[in-house]
Amino acid sequence: MKLKFRAKETAAVISVTTLIFFTALFGITGARTIIAIPLFFFLPFYLILNNFELPAGEKIVFSFFIGLGIFSSFVYYIGILVNSVRMAIAITFAILIAAAFLIKKFRKK
Repeated sequence: MKLKFRAKETAAVISVTTLIFFTALFGITGARTIIAIPLFFFLPFYLILNNFELPAGEKIVFSFFIGLGIFSSFVYYIGILVNSVRMAIAITFAILIAAAFLIKKFRKK
């Protein structure tokens, strides 16, 4: 009997299981954290690195670790200016997503 590996279904099951586990362990704070980590630390930098010719594995690893350092730094410095951490997170996220689309637009030319 040969088993077929379905990447999307497997990733969905792992994601939902992780979300349920952290929600049960830490409550709504755990769920918010598990949702926010890929959204804020991973997604903007993956979109930026997606404009360059890198293998998928490198884009995933680089985007996560770059996101940990750069996203946190941007939030800190913007947070000093606006005196609100939530607003600083939203502004930083918007700036990085805009940067990804601008790089994509100018990279095509």
